[in-house]
Amino acid sequence: MPVKSTPAAIADIASPKFLSATWRKHVYPQLSSMTFNNFNLCHDCLDYAAYSWSLRGFVSSISRELILGQYAPQRGELVRAAKSNGLSRPLCFLTVRDALVFKALVVTAKLHLIADAEDWVELEDQKQEQNGGEAKVPAGSSFDWFSFWLAEQGMLKEMMDDETVDYFVESDIANFYPSIRLDVVREHLLYQTNLTKEAVRLCVQIIDGVMPRSDYSETSLMGLPQEQLDASRPIAHSLLVHVDKEFQKEGVVRRYSRYMDDIVMTVPTVEDGESVISRLQARLESIGLYPNPSKTRIVHKKQFVIDHMVEAQADLSRIQDELEGHVTKSLPHVKRPPGPLRQEILDFSSRHRAMEGRPRLWGRVTRQLYTVHRDVGIKDWWPHWKEDLAADPGSASQILEYVRAWPLKGATLQDLITLSERYCHLYANVSLLAAEVVLTAPVGLDRALWEAIASSCRSEFRRLAFSAGDRIGFDRMASSWLLAAWKYGDHEFREVLLDDLPKELNSASPLRSQALPLFFSVGDPSASEWISSAPGLDWESSLAIEYLRNVKDGDKSAASSAFGAVRPKLQLKPQRYTILPRSVPLLGILKRSANQRLQVSASRAMKLLTSNPRRLRDRRLESLVQACLD
Repeated sequence: MPVKSTPAAIADIASPKFLSATWRKHVYPQLSSMTFNNFNLCHDCLDYAAYSWSLRGFVSSISRELILGQYAPQRGELVRAAKSNGLSRPLCFLTVRDALVFKALVVTAKLHLIADAEDWVELEDQKQEQNGGEAKVPAGSSFDWFSFWLAEQGMLKEMMDDETVDYFVESDIANFYPSIRLDVVREHLLYQTNLTKEAVRLCVQIIDGVMPRSDYSETSLMGLPQEQLDASRPIAHSLLVHVDKEFQKEGVVRRYSRYMDDIVMTVPTVEDGESVISRLQARLESIGLYPNPSKTRIVHKKQFVIDHMVEAQADLSRIQDELEGHVTKSLPHVKRPPGPLRQEILDFSSRHRAMEGRPRLWGRVTRQLYTVHRDVGIKDWWPHWKEDLAADPGSASQILEYVRAWPLKGATLQDLITLSERYCHLYANVSLLAAEVVLTAPVGLDRALWEAIASSCRSEFRRLAFSAGDRIGFDRMASSWLLAAWKYGDHEFREVLLDDLPKELNSASPLRSQALPLFFSVGDPSASEWISSAPGLDWESSLAIEYLRNVKDGDKSAASSAFGAVRPKLQLKPQRYTILPRSVPLLGILKRSANQRLQVSASRAMKLLTSNPRRLRDRRLESLVQACLD
């Protein structure tokens, strides 16, 4: 599609108005979300409370550095996310300022990055834009759901209906994001987008600067960062337009389709399949990429339907659509299916789990069913969640989202700690997600259980804090279990807990920055000195100190930002009112500095928290808010 080609210079990116708008539209919503995919425990509540408080100064500082050519990105933090068989996906969490600038650059260039995309190439938000944010289901209850589901999968229906071809060719790219070369990105941005030469240099500098490197290498060898705002995605997609052009003829006749690095083609014979795979390999190699051998195959149409469980996925799509018609009107919204539909879900799930010779996409359908069970409150799969996660660690987000939809019990706590112990050296994300379940799952009014949770989480925090290994990674995991222990402990326990912190923590340690609000919350006067004693504090830690000091001293603007952070919001699935875990310590600070205003705020918060469905109430969080009224 044609787009305006007005050059976008550094001055355009550095515009305070544009940076502020990017913050509000693209950055803040992600930082304040509590979906597991956003890894709430990989950033601090101060990342948005403090920045919102000082947004004008924050943006002005970045703008000035960009204009003067003094902007320097900071190294991002890698979190290893589980795939399978010990393999992991390196997720890179950027500092807030780097995330903002990188996102601003990509937002500026996005229309140019997707300008050459053909209609047979699927973009991430294409269907949402076409359908106004949701799938358009035909009116009435009698129509072909199989065909409808196929149509929703891009060109799959047209491929299936083509009687001149008998085989599917499937492939994706081996180690896609980490294999993308910076020189290819630089050249592509220069010739494909409206970014000026200087703006492209800035973008490449951020990509290279945030990615970790080893043995003092001059540049990173890890390609594009898979970061928290998905800013890399349009760049990665656009690079593959080079591949799409090779298959222009096939695309026009609906025999080629691509979604990011997942490529599907149809061919008449196996020999034709081998030919297109050879062409695909040659085209990818020209930009330094390579097909994934383990996922590249030629398969007959009938086998493709079986492997992809097409009929089952179509039926599940119908069930999910029907569930949308049984959502309560009152807040929080809850799905309450009638008896027959609930039974249909149970029957479908039983057939799925009893399948022999499980098809290739059995795991994907399993994840979808965990989501359905979570949404409607079906606990029949509870005995299976541990074995399913062990068989497919990459499903941790979906399975643990199911686990935190039920009240936390002592046995579940021990299962979650076991997960952290088992996977902390392989998949840091599993330990982080397990801690987040403890922090955000509903829990009953059981003080003995609360004490047990606090004690067990303290033990896991200490184990991680003093383990040998990647120090930053283990400190990140330890900080998550530290917060879980802090939430469930009383005042005396919290003081002992903070004494457990390692005495030697460098300025970059997540434990140091994440523990800071806890010191302020318990009223420890040494809080500022404790974090300030480490030399080389970064800009964000310095802002956090300044922000918390202002909240403690009763600054109205800082307090307003803090009150916004502790206001319960509708989050999670099933939907419920809750407060971001890392925001909770702000309650203790506000009780000392703005108690009168806190009384009003806490009273309103209690009304929202106690309006949650009984199964989803977090009685420990309610008790912490209630304590503000005592």
